[in-house]
Amino acid sequence: MLFPSDRWTRFLLAPALIFIAAVLDRNYQTDLWHHLARGRAIVAEDRLLDEDRFTFTVHGQPLRDPNWGWQLLFYRLYAKGGLPLIQTINAALLAAAMAFLMVRAWRRSGSLVAAAAACLVAFLGLWQLILIRPQTLSILLFVLMCGVLEGARHRCRLLLAAPLLMALWANVHGGFPVGLLAIGCYAAAEVFDAARTRSTVAVWTCSAWLLCVLGSVAATLVNPYDWHIYEYVAQTSRVASGRTIDEWLPPGWNTLTGKVWVFSLTALVAGLALSPRRPTTRELCLLGCFLPLSCGSVRMVAWWLLIVAPILAAQFAALWPRLRQLDAGDDRPSLGNALACAALVLAAIFSTPWLEAYNPIFSRPERAHRTETDLQALADRLRAEGRGGHIFTRFAWGEYLGWSLTPTYTVFMDGRIEIVPDEVWEQYEAVTRGRADWQEILSSYDVQYLVLETGPYHHSLVSLVRASPFWHETARQGNALLFKRRTPTANRTAPLP
Repeated sequence: MLFPSDRWTRFLLAPALIFIAAVLDRNYQTDLWHHLARGRAIVAEDRLLDEDRFTFTVHGQPLRDPNWGWQLLFYRLYAKGGLPLIQTINAALLAAAMAFLMVRAWRRSGSLVAAAAACLVAFLGLWQLILIRPQTLSILLFVLMCGVLEGARHRCRLLLAAPLLMALWANVHGGFPVGLLAIGCYAAAEVFDAARTRSTVAVWTCSAWLLCVLGSVAATLVNPYDWHIYEYVAQTSRVASGRTIDEWLPPGWNTLTGKVWVFSLTALVAGLALSPRRPTTRELCLLGCFLPLSCGSVRMVAWWLLIVAPILAAQFAALWPRLRQLDAGDDRPSLGNALACAALVLAAIFSTPWLEAYNPIFSRPERAHRTETDLQALADRLRAEGRGGHIFTRFAWGEYLGWSLTPTYTVFMDGRIEIVPDEVWEQYEAVTRGRADWQEILSSYDVQYLVLETGPYHHSLVSLVRASPFWHETARQGNALLFKRRTPTANRTAPLP
């Protein structure tokens, strides 16, 4: 009987762990519901949704949405199998990305042990970023793009795949510019190396890489918004950073991602200083490009980890040649490895939503999607009333309420913060903090309902609302409270642009 060897176990470890972590995540899926709502509208109307439908503050505001391809695909999957199916597909895409990263790190280092260790670091850093959202496809496409560019150094025809990947990327997620950055880094390294050799072959190679850069940029324009898609990327980055959205803040010690980022920097410096292997020109270009980006934003740490994992594996495999020697003796099949591989596969299978109840390790009743369940109960209550109206809630919850209640009810704000003017954002923060004029702001928008959190996010506001004679609590579900206005509001003023 043929059994797998140690190599199988080491190769499967990181992909299996990221699959299990993603498919077991029962936290509130912050970015998911707005995307599904837009996908539902695209299917129902057979056209792209290029305006806001879900808020009353910027209702009808034009927008550009490069996530439309993901929204359409995942809404159709949701219609087939609900949240369990799309969560499993999302986890499988992440596992595929990690498997491709393992291959790249293994080829770069020549050591599966070093590759597995580097990919485990990447997994830990990505853990807090792996919600069900379009960024999952960006992660997969980024790893594939780096693999294509790496292979193109020896087989130039692979460069033809880069524009095709970019054309797809620009229609599923706004993170596509990081793909162009990777292409630019590889092209710059090739030009630099060619300039030192000055051979005829090098000149032709440089021309191919430069054409790849131009072709990839042109390919991103094959989208419904042509060059205006770059305006979306620039505006979203600027607005999210300026409004201190957590993912767009610099990494710090208060998150696991920040800790792993610091560790990766420390390990990289140690590897470069101690290892006899000198980094290649392309590695220096990639590090020089993606390190500053990761310093400025937690969201950019994902790309840094995907870039640095193969480099770390190569540096430490060169520092400890025994790591490569371990691989040489890892081809011996054994029953122990068969059991280890089977345990990883079975753990992944029994972590899926359909089989989780039979999982002796992870089966816990409290692992249900608690926040979605709480919000759904309040949404059902509002739907039963059928009166419609304006709801104020935290913008993360606004996505689910928009998905559940539009068009009968609309919310103050959802996750599309790039279309929200600064003045409206300032009003949102003022109400959330319970500023002295919070009731005047709500009255100006004719807000009839509040859906508030009992936790720290709305702690001050909940106390003020309960003390106000104009609001009364009508329902509570878990940590979500529903308040209704007691008396008619004053005449509504025109919403801010």
